[in-house]
Amino acid sequence: MIRGAQDSSFLSSIPNERIIIAHELNKEGSQRKKGWSKKAEIAYSDDFFKTKKTALKDGNKFLITGNYFFAIQVEDGDPNEVTFMLSNPRYSHYMFKPIELPSKAKKLAENSYTILDTSEGQVFLHITQEGDKGKYGNIYNSDPTGLRYSMSLRHHVRNFDGQCDFEKVAGLEGIYFANIYDPVMVKKLKSEYNARDEIPQEKTSNRPTGSRKQFETKATESKSSGKRYQDLDDYKQTRITFDKGGIWESLTPPKKDARGKKYECEESDCALHLHSISNQRFGPFYSTENSLGILLGVGNVGKYLSNREDEVATYLSRDGGKTWYEVTQVKLSAV
Repeated sequence: MIRGAQDSSFLSSIPNERIIIAHELNKEGSQRKKGWSKKAEIAYSDDFFKTKKTALKDGNKFLITGNYFFAIQVEDGDPNEVTFMLSNPRYSHYMFKPIELPSKAKKLAENSYTILDTSEGQVFLHITQEGDKGKYGNIYNSDPTGLRYSMSLRHHVRNFDGQCDFEKVAGLEGIYFANIYDPVMVKKLKSEYNARDEIPQEKTSNRPTGSRKQFETKATESKSSGKRYQDLDDYKQTRITFDKGGIWESLTPPKKDARGKKYECEESDCALHLHSISNQRFGPFYSTENSLGILLGVGNVGKYLSNREDEVATYLSRDGGKTWYEVTQVKLSAV
């Protein structure tokens, strides 16, 4: 149920009784939970469905935030091709328009979309180009209308449940964290697989720095995309932006660990990396509006983010992510 909007010169008041649904037009059997349906619509009613109106023909899933009404529309002729649509949620009669991506491709086949954030007058949108079970996608950010998008960050980490490594610093504008896969390793993996159907194998290393050496390959008969990219998990890196996604950079690592020792990594490969929501083994990144600039995270210093419990530690920032300190070599428990 959508609460009424404030009156203005260009927005009409919405009744408190308005209900919006996405439903199958074919009323036989069960409603479809997965995939896209051509025989569906997004509809609304102001009288508890004594009558209803169509908001978006061929509309499937939708999401409403304070300033944006997002919806997926299935295209004519191919139920696997969809368009990402947007309307102002405060209009009494919705007017949907397709978003504009920085690409000639207007339609996207069976891709996964994640609305990452809309809290600062623009939209951060994750789109997976590797299929709905892909391990990564790209982050796009919008202008204030939410209609026009530009590329912000490539190879953004997501898991098979669709959870993306993207965190906003609470109480501070424009500061976001995200995890990516090393672009060099993504390109190398793709090149290797195109040349030979092989799976990367990590060389062993005794240095507990979170760094990873270049992979070797061995032949395999499996052509599963999941197996092909499983070793990307060894090549995650953390990025931070202080200007709403305009520039992303590595986290500056502490000069010493909690015991006062320097980190065992070359200066060019030394950066701080933090775990996020896609990894449930370690505690997630934490911030709160009640303590501005105070951030906590679990991770490591090195070239890549480590998944080994004996390599991670807890890190603290007091200035919104500019500088960091290792406070303990005992990890936070996952919650």
